[in-house]
Amino acid sequence: DVDLYRANSLRVLCRIIDSAMLSAVERYFKAAIVDNSSLVSSSALVSASHLHTFSPEFSSIVKRWIGETQEALKSWDAMVQFHAICLLYQIKSQDRLAISKLVQ
Repeated sequence: DVDLYRANSLRVLCRIIDSAMLSAVERYFKAAIVDNSSLVSSSALVSASHLHTFSPEFSSIVKRWIGETQEALKSWDAMVQFHAICLLYQIKSQDRLAISKLVQ
């Protein structure tokens, strides 16, 4: 029940956040990406994906979350793995070599 509230709050937070607030709550997003609950982890990854496409300023902050996103790839839940791959693709979309390593 608490995980549902955490997941929904992450989804809402990514819609109302500004750049000063994002740097303040960055560690909560990073912790949510590697959370044991697949619902929270998946919501955090989707929210990070939305933040990445929102502005270049947010994009530079989300790019620092690569380690946590790669950790989410090791999840047992296929949906978390899918969202992690999507976010990694967005982050590395300008680097052809990184994309080819991601596919392999």
